[in-house]
Amino acid sequence: MEKESKALSAVRTDKAVFKKMALNKTFLAFLLLCILSGLIFRDKHFLSLENAMNILLKASKNGGLLALGMTFVILSGEIDLSVGAVFALSGVVMGLVGEVNPFLGIFAGIMVGVLTGAMISFLVCKMRISSWIASLSMLFALRGMVQILAKKSVAIKDPLLLFAKAKLFSNLIPGVTGGISVLIVFFFAFFFLCRYLAENTKFGMRLYASGGNEEAAKLMGIQVKKIKSIAFFLSGFIAALSGVFLASSSGSATLSAGNLYETYAIAMCAIGGIQLSGGQGKFSGTFFGILIYYIINTLFTYLPSSISVHWQSIIMGILVILSVAMQSEIFHQKK
Repeated sequence: MEKESKALSAVRTDKAVFKKMALNKTFLAFLLLCILSGLIFRDKHFLSLENAMNILLKASKNGGLLALGMTFVILSGEIDLSVGAVFALSGVVMGLVGEVNPFLGIFAGIMVGVLTGAMISFLVCKMRISSWIASLSMLFALRGMVQILAKKSVAIKDPLLLFAKAKLFSNLIPGVTGGISVLIVFFFAFFFLCRYLAENTKFGMRLYASGGNEEAAKLMGIQVKKIKSIAFFLSGFIAALSGVFLASSSGSATLSAGNLYETYAIAMCAIGGIQLSGGQGKFSGTFFGILIYYIINTLFTYLPSSISVHWQSIIMGILVILSVAMQSEIFHQKK
């Protein structure tokens, strides 16, 4: 065990410089975006604390959590394209089952993600099917189930299922009306929990080793398939929980919920310096990637109506390409 620990520490030490540089670039990009936003939009509301809370709320309920779950899978050297569909189906299932029992509804909604993670890990780790194909097939299957179960939308009526509408620290923070949404608190709690798991546990060390060099990890005695399975479980669980949060906060689960969110999650990870080949990157980077995405999203609400919102997609595409290009440059310089 001591030998394995030393080997794993060596693997992480070799990557420390890269991860620090990648995170620094992401953080600098985040600061630059904030400065430019302040210069371009001198609107007091845009620069207010309340608007900052609105950006965090968007991130908390519209896919930010998905990026945290996706980070586990990408670090393991795999991909999960099913998270958007899990996001949608979990809300629908919670709404339908919640009509019988609200607590059972929440449990059933979360189980959608857990079972999806189990299915994908079985296809990838046991059947040796590419994670791209396995998760894509689950995406189609789950989207079909959403269409069958929801018809148009499912209303969330039970007060207990509307827990995500709650706000905390009411009137304690100047400039924030009504307090902080419970969703923002959940978002930060999950961020710190995910970061701790990845950077301060044996699972995290093995996750980086498995994604960085699978064969070397096996030689060190790491159960790579088990690590990848846990990553898929975490991704599915977090995606389902995020879907439950959205349905609870909005009061309904719709067919279009989570549409293309898997691509947004991957983009946030890439912008945050997570190397898509696996094994490199930090959750702090993903966090800044999420903020950058939603700041850009918010910027477009301040632009003139004559400017198409589709420019947001173009800008995000350019950012992803630049982020991946910077990672590649750093990697080759190290080698």
